[in-house]
Amino acid sequence: MDKYSEILNWLYGLRGGEIDLRLDRMERALGLFDHPEKKFLSFHIAGTNGKGSVSAILHRILSLAGYRTALYTSPHLVSFTERICIGEKEITPDEVVSLTAEIRDRIDGARIPLTYFEFVTVMAFVHFARQQIDVGVIEVGLGGRLDATNLVRPIASAITTISKDHEAYLGSDLASIAREKAGIIKAGVPVTCGALPAEAVQVVKKIANERGAPCYFLNSEYNFALKNDDHFDYKGIDDHFDYKGIKEEYFELSVALRGRHQKANAAVALSALEIAGPSVPVSEAVIREGLRTVRWPGRFEVLCEAPTIVLDGAHNGEGAKALADLLESFRRGRKVKFLFASMQDKDWRLILDTLVPHAQEFVFTRVAMERSADPASLADYVKAKRPCQVIENSQDALESLVASAHADDIVMIAGSLYLLGEIRPAAQAIAAKLSAGAA
Repeated sequence: MDKYSEILNWLYGLRGGEIDLRLDRMERALGLFDHPEKKFLSFHIAGTNGKGSVSAILHRILSLAGYRTALYTSPHLVSFTERICIGEKEITPDEVVSLTAEIRDRIDGARIPLTYFEFVTVMAFVHFARQQIDVGVIEVGLGGRLDATNLVRPIASAITTISKDHEAYLGSDLASIAREKAGIIKAGVPVTCGALPAEAVQVVKKIANERGAPCYFLNSEYNFALKNDDHFDYKGIDDHFDYKGIKEEYFELSVALRGRHQKANAAVALSALEIAGPSVPVSEAVIREGLRTVRWPGRFEVLCEAPTIVLDGAHNGEGAKALADLLESFRRGRKVKFLFASMQDKDWRLILDTLVPHAQEFVFTRVAMERSADPASLADYVKAKRPCQVIENSQDALESLVASAHADDIVMIAGSLYLLGEIRPAAQAIAAKLSAGAA
């Protein structure tokens, strides 16, 4: 086993403990490195869904504008290094090895027991500061108030959406979840929000007002409008939207991420740029190019046609609703066959209830993680409504489903980002063979 693999195994071993949301350990650990999080401008992005997409859009636009821009996201799909990027360049395995050794030495000496996410967040902030970035786009890991990222002092914050997820840690009602998400709001730092439920809006407004933070909401201070019915095909996007912002207006925009919810995410990202002030000016031409060329794998990612293979990270009720809406405009009468896995702690019944009306068949599988939901239980829940089968190994399940699919079918892989990460390389290889055979 090489050194990088050993380091990853050690890091992943930190995931064995309970999630322990608190900031005192992070404060002490970052202090050992002279608080790297204070050495660059930042955007801080929270939300139940959409925070990764908003972060990717901001990162792409700011990079094209000429800023040395970092991106910190989680979880990764395939490679650990995806989490920590500067421009288009991921952190290297050698950098991961050296930074892990250095951080471990210092925190062990100071007796600071970090969780996995805390350790990786320290790694990201140290790496960004040493690489002298101009601006970092920092995605919250879980919640916001006590998240390990919440020591940054951003020039703008964003809360994309608020719905039920991770209730064991964030609370079982929307008001409680909103309080945790709104915990990223800093005194005097403007915050922009997507379309939030009314009870969440009340909580966010109250906290923003208490902290003297200007607060802006989609469908209130800014908005977007679709130019058509949001139809598109395999090869590209044929839908456009207008953005009516807090101060700016842009017409006939196109974003490479598919679906109406991604237009909303784009609007949140554009509003974040507006409220950030003069620190990071960006031209309209760069905004247009950034939206048109942004990439965010696993978000209705179409790999090939005949059959059409699609990856989507829908893993909660809100994500499933967005996927269902998107399938309505995408499938155009075609059969949709799902390869599906979920985690035990997710509301997979709600997800399946949302997706079943849009599916003709299910193959249930298991992610190679202890948290993976039992595929037999998933099948038992659906079998009275749709044909389904269980194939425990995800790659075997994919190969079986693709082999049984007709050329005009849609093979939809969804239910868990962990499933997407596990299956994506194999799905890409299958898609490449299918595309080559059709050429």
